[in-house]
This record gives sequence, C-alpha cells and structure tokens, in this order.
Amino acid sequence: MTIENMIKCCDNLTPTESQLAQYILQNKKGIEKLSIQKLSEETFISKSGIHRFCKKIEINGFNELKVKLAQDIVEESKIDTEIDVNFPFDSNDTQKIIAQKLLKLYEASIADTYNSIDLEVLNKSVKLLQNADIIDIYTHAHNINVAENFQDKMRSIGKLVNCPKSFYEQRCTATASKKNHAAIILSYSGKAAFLPSIVKILHKKEIEIIWIGRLGKSVESNHIKHNLYISNRENLRNRISQFSSHIAMQYMLDVIFSCIFKIDYERNIHYIKEVENIVDDRNINE
Repeated sequence: MTIENMIKCCDNLTPTESQLAQYILQNKKGIEKLSIQKLSEETFISKSGIHRFCKKIEINGFNELKVKLAQDIVEESKIDTEIDVNFPFDSNDTQKIIAQKLLKLYEASIADTYNSIDLEVLNKSVKLLQNADIIDIYTHAHNINVAENFQDKMRSIGKLVNCPKSFYEQRCTATASKKNHAAIILSYSGKAAFLPSIVKILHKKEIEIIWIGRLGKSVESNHIKHNLYISNRENLRNRISQFSSHIAMQYMLDVIFSCIFKIDYERNIHYIKEVENIVDDRNINE
C-alpha cells in the first residue's frame, strides 16, 4: 500500500498530524533529502511527533517512511494517470481511440487497487473465506454481476457462495447465518441504503465481514474487521458509467479467488478435472 493510501486509511490523525501528512504528500521527492531534524524545522512538528505519525500509519520510523516514499515515486512514474476515469472518452473519439482509452483506464484502476492492498488484511480475509463452509455476498445493482462471477469461480472448486439479490433475501440470509458463514460486502461508496441494517444483523449473529470498497470509506466500521480497498478515482454520480469501480472490484475478487485456490492448488486442479464432464455439457473434442 502506498503512503498516500495508508494516510487515507488512518482515521485518527490529529489536525497537526494531518498537516504533516499533507506536507509529506506535497513534497514527496524533497522528503528523501531531508533529515528528521530538518523536517521538524520545516513543519514545526517535533521529532517525537513525526515518529508518532509514522506509527499511526503503520510505518516503523522516519527512515522507513523515506524508503517507502521513494518506492511510491518509482511506481507512480510507471502509471499513466492522465486518463479521466469518469469521462474517459468524448464525442469526437474514434472507436480505436475509445478502445485505447478504456485500456488505459483499466490499467490505471487495477494499478491503483494493487497499490491499495494491505497484504495482512488480504491474508486474514483469504483464510476466513477458505475456512468458511458458506460465503454470503451482500451487494446490489451492477456489483451483482461481479459477485456472481466470483460465485461461479468458487463453485468450480466446490465452495458454496450465496448472492441474495433483493433486500428481503439479504435480510433472510443474514438472519439465518451460522458460525460457519462468512460475509462479503461489495459497495464502492459504502452508502447504499440497505447496508447498515445488514451489517447490524451480521454483527449480532457474530459473522465476520469483509468489506470491499473505495479507499478511505467504510460502512459501520466498528462492526467490520476486514477492509479491502479499491481505486477511489471514480465519482459517485458525475461519470459516464462505473468503468473504474467495476474493473477494480473484479480484480480484487479475482485476487481473493486466486489466493484461495493457491492454498490447496493440487486438490483444486483435481476437483476441476473431476467435475468438468458433469457441469460442462458442451460437445467439445480437442
């Protein structure tokens, strides 16, 4: 995860620490040349205050902060950030140009999401889902397509996944959840009207929740232990379509599926081969 994303995920910064964060993000290249004493003088923040800030964003001191900033600068130089994810093409673009611009949009959205992954949270989420007998996905609108794609992949290795669509089905599923269930919430904005009540039901049933949505946002965060973030450059309303959030959500779920698959790789390969003639009724001769 980049320093910028780590800062966005930290919701307990003091006003002084927030000012320090802004200074660091606005002067990334210059920070590498500064000593902690010089940074203290430039920002009027004590050295101990700088160390406290580093710990809050889960960095082990100022030297590690400088190393991580240098790495972020290198990664950012590889990403074309000129594409507008909300209006990636205009009325004068040819079909070829539209295809090229969407390619850049997808690359940028996936790169953003990759750089937002907290590997510790990903690891815990994968283990939770691997150990669950039943996985329930709560979402709505276009994200249902992404959820059902994940459901289909998980079925291919013998894992049971539910995707209740209506609010009624979601409430029934949440209420019927048992200890062997795990829940995934897909919500880019975290503002969908149905979410708070579902989260409360799941929390009351002691079901662990994995929430996947845009960086820095969450729903009922006190009730959710696992937050996986995706690219947050897409506007909630002022856009042509959900190009960025859709591909980012798809990428994150594909990463989760692949990590689960890898845990028991040989068994899963064997299972796919064992059931393919049962579930695939196409007449294919290779």
